[in-house]
Amino acid sequence: MTTLRFLNGTKTIGGNIIEIANGDSRVIMDFGVAADLTGQTVAEAIAQHHLPNLPDLLLPNQTTKFKHQAIFISHLHLDHMGALRYLQNHDIPIYMSADGLKLYQLLMAQGVEPQVTNLRPLADQGTITVGSLKVTGFLSDHDVIAPMALLIEDGKHKFMHSGDVRIGGYHQDRVNHWSDFVKNQLDVYLTEATTYSFASEQPQMVTGDHHEPVLTEQDLPERLTTKIKTSQQVIVLNPYPRNVERLIRFNETALAAGRPMLWEPDYAQLIRTFAPEQQIKEISEQPVNGAPANTTYYPWAEIEQQLQQNPQQFTLQNSWANHDRLKSFAGGLYLHANGEPLGDYDPRFAQLQDFLTENHWTIESCGASGHAKRADILALATKINARRTVPWHSFKPELLAADLKQTKTEPWLPELDLYYRFD
Repeated sequence: MTTLRFLNGTKTIGGNIIEIANGDSRVIMDFGVAADLTGQTVAEAIAQHHLPNLPDLLLPNQTTKFKHQAIFISHLHLDHMGALRYLQNHDIPIYMSADGLKLYQLLMAQGVEPQVTNLRPLADQGTITVGSLKVTGFLSDHDVIAPMALLIEDGKHKFMHSGDVRIGGYHQDRVNHWSDFVKNQLDVYLTEATTYSFASEQPQMVTGDHHEPVLTEQDLPERLTTKIKTSQQVIVLNPYPRNVERLIRFNETALAAGRPMLWEPDYAQLIRTFAPEQQIKEISEQPVNGAPANTTYYPWAEIEQQLQQNPQQFTLQNSWANHDRLKSFAGGLYLHANGEPLGDYDPRFAQLQDFLTENHWTIESCGASGHAKRADILALATKINARRTVPWHSFKPELLAADLKQTKTEPWLPELDLYYRFD
């Protein structure tokens, strides 16, 4: 008998965690957080469903009945992997895509993520056997490098976790492939339903009457080029660092437009790791032991002086941690590209708005959602045509469930922490 237990994510954006168990074998899909755990003990966070109800993994000196078990991470956003830092069971293997693992190792080396052990790569279309269960990973498309959709089999049943997914991104071929592979075969398809949470197809920086352009990933290079060509002010870009492919394209775009990007060191290192052939200009002192190939270093004092004299010489990447640097200039154009703070649900975003207004900066969007539109989510679920489809990763999963009633798949809205049996 196989059991499914939903540990989080049924009515939240992120924190999606499901346990699939068969006898002495267990696999866990994703291990993220969807709440601020500041001031909570791990036991308190478990009780409040801020961490999954897995005391055998999260509390010290616990025993487990599972002889075979593993965690599988669909992608490296905090709401899908942020709880790994709380693991007390350090023997459980943790699988993710090869490039996802490379990114994780780099983030740990940078001190962005705490050290986590027993991380292992999962090849595209590679299968890992965990006792009586098998898990196959398929590269997919989202706004982070090398996301995966995950297929779980017990020999009689097939379950699919879409991870976060978008349609029409850099890698539509990957989404086409895994959805073709599993269509008409699944007992349960777990689909993200993020955009069913909002009135707009893309979460806005500022909610209410304010409206921003709904952009796709492919729109962003042209938008950045237009701003570079038409603005005589200092241009600042605030991107999300884990969207490495976007960083690489922004770097190429700014260089081609004649206004090269200046990157903070951690961002420059991300680009160097995944695109070593790129020409990179880094905001840093020249290292004592020599520069890596293709990297030129600019001390901040030199950048200040050059941009004050000629604002059109460079495009400046700037993170929230370094926003005070912008006081050096008499205002400019601040392009928000899904970096932190992402939107007005984050208290820091109001601080950013106030800071920019006070210092004469104009803020505009230059980002795109990593999530499929509502119509695309429904079309993908219709194509896959599982026996049951679970909408989650949404504040309003019932809206997708209502749309699914028009299809052949049965919508299923499970409860947290119940064991659902598949005999």
